[in-house]
Amino acid sequence: MRPYVLALLLFLAPPVRGADFYVDPVNGSAAGDGSAARPWRTLQEVIEGNRVETRNWESLPYRPGLSLVTVNAGAPVKAGDTLWLRSGYHGAVVIQSAYNASAITVAAQPGHVPRLKSLLVQAAQSWVFRGLSISPSHAPPLAQITIVTVRDHGWFGPAWDVQIDDCDVFTVADASSWSATDWVNVASSGVSVDAARVTVNGSRVRNVRFGISVSGTDARIQRNVVDNFSADGLRGLGDNGLFEYNRVQNNLVGDPPDPNHDDGFQSWSVGPGGVGTGEVRGVTLRGNVFVNHWDTNHPLRSSMQAIGCFDGFFVNWVVENNVVITDHWHGISFLGMRDSRIVNNTVIDLNQATPGPPWIMVAPHKDGRPSQNVVVRNNVATDFSLQGTSITADHNLTITNASALFVAPPYDLHLRPGTAAVDTGSFDLAPALDVEGVPRPQGPAVDLGAYERCPACSTRFFTVLPCRVVDTRNPAGPRGGPGLVGGTDRAFTIAGHCGIPASARAVFMNMVVTGATAPGHLRLHPGGTAVPLASSINYSAGQTRANNAVIPLSMLGDLAAFAGQASGTAHFVLDVYGYFQ
Repeated sequence: MRPYVLALLLFLAPPVRGADFYVDPVNGSAAGDGSAARPWRTLQEVIEGNRVETRNWESLPYRPGLSLVTVNAGAPVKAGDTLWLRSGYHGAVVIQSAYNASAITVAAQPGHVPRLKSLLVQAAQSWVFRGLSISPSHAPPLAQITIVTVRDHGWFGPAWDVQIDDCDVFTVADASSWSATDWVNVASSGVSVDAARVTVNGSRVRNVRFGISVSGTDARIQRNVVDNFSADGLRGLGDNGLFEYNRVQNNLVGDPPDPNHDDGFQSWSVGPGGVGTGEVRGVTLRGNVFVNHWDTNHPLRSSMQAIGCFDGFFVNWVVENNVVITDHWHGISFLGMRDSRIVNNTVIDLNQATPGPPWIMVAPHKDGRPSQNVVVRNNVATDFSLQGTSITADHNLTITNASALFVAPPYDLHLRPGTAAVDTGSFDLAPALDVEGVPRPQGPAVDLGAYERCPACSTRFFTVLPCRVVDTRNPAGPRGGPGLVGGTDRAFTIAGHCGIPASARAVFMNMVVTGATAPGHLRLHPGGTAVPLASSINYSAGQTRANNAVIPLSMLGDLAAFAGQASGTAHFVLDVYGYFQ
């Protein structure tokens, strides 16, 4: 065969897929062979039982220049394989000294909700974790921990190329009864990343102290929701991090009793002289939405600094298309910034009370060194404070009448037609897409702020095979149990499941309420938005009722259900038949 023909056939051949293994805490056995019919019992047993052939350093302690050698030779699970986890409790899982030549995937089998107390990945390479429910509440008594950790280790070695996808990370499923002290002393922290090239994508981190904290380099933190947190939502201390299209919302508990100054996103440098003596380089903040709280009257609502970067220098940063809704002065603040840009962001005050109104600020470093070579352009904010050398500030708009500018401030910040923000921006450095993915421009020029006004943007309807995407009668999980609790709001991620793409704007559905312990109603709405006044379905205690509806999704593909009943619970079932995009 001619060489070029052989090369073409090899190129066209389907990729070789690894083997599948199954793990079932309910019906599995340590004596199983990992097949679908004879699954192993728990993920913790699989790891601790040396059933994974992997690699480790030839000697310890780790030092640069060492080679990787095979360990657990002949074990059934190898690089490229998938461990499918079934519903049940899989333990407090530790992955250590496990460097794979290609990724091993640990994933929820479709229709199942595997539960872990915690996940620690250290001194490891090429692991993917997908669709897991991870919470200390899965293994009482409740302990305050860091729920997911990916880190280097001084003795065992570094970690890199680890991915956390579509996981539900939380302290407890319902924290509505917590006191301020509980939010400080009981809430666990969500995800900690101190390793290189770690991705956290499409996950929900809720009812936590700190949300997602990153000190490793080249991180990818994308399309996550951090909901109900009492310290910082996101932290980015490593170089070349990408934080995009995340939603950070509902910050709780101020000082006192909590001495932490809460931020939606926080960064600081560390150098030879300690904090504020180094640089954090090459970070991108794009398309994130920071909401202080959806309920301005919540008794534990804190005053959140949205993007607070106070101990630079911050070098080669891109801050674009972010939406900030907060009750503080610090909307977007950088003390010590260089060779960076802040473009097409929207910053608005949650209310008219102090602290606030929030500003976009570029200021000198705390030691007096000036910020320099920063472009501040096409932003809409309640205030601006810009100081430094070669600060270029143009095409920015200060909000004086939010109701005249936006559709429904402070939460719906789409632009009204004919305002000073429409078609008045600069093309130079403007992002090609807005926060919702709408192409710029839609008119003769780009709009100011994070949203491009798009009256001509049409939606089309696409059908999918009928598919059950939520059923709270199932075991606890992101789209399963427990039932809805009266007087509370629960969000479900719809996009990415049952054929609903991330680009879907709304879904056509059939909803069912059953097993309610009291009369009430459900109010469905996009996740992360205020609960509407109108109900989607009404019911009596013990009644099973159904209704069809078209419900918009949030920018992260979430749909929320508020159970309007005085007490007790109700089960919620949702089948999708199509979507609009």
